[in-house]
Amino acid sequence: MLPLATLAISTVLAATGLTAAAASPAPAADPGCSSDAFPIDGSTVLVQLCAADSGKASAAKTLITETLSVKGQPPLVRNVPVERVPGADASRTIDDVPLAALGLSRTLHLTIAVKNGNARLEHALLIPGAVALK
Repeated sequence: MLPLATLAISTVLAATGLTAAAASPAPAADPGCSSDAFPIDGSTVLVQLCAADSGKASAAKTLITETLSVKGQPPLVRNVPVERVPGADASRTIDDVPLAALGLSRTLHLTIAVKNGNARLEHALLIPGAVALK
């Protein structure tokens, strides 16, 4: 039998749609891409970020394609431009992605970094509730 404190924590996590499983990286199909998986409200949301010009480190702007998916729903695909900062190690942007198209009533607040033509998700915050996923 589990201690009462463990049961209370499990109940709170279940009520907020979180599980004890942390964000997990999913395999990326392209070297300019990154993939992460997050448990949100009982579903697993896959987030893939791909840099459109992964081989063009000299470009002033990089177009990132975000693909978010949940099993049983059509994927949500968005394009986000990232301005390159001359001399910077990496360039970053933020993007708020409403998840309604995936059947979820939340928004992901993403911090995206581009370095050497590769896109990666640095931070993910689930709102409302300000739940740090990554």
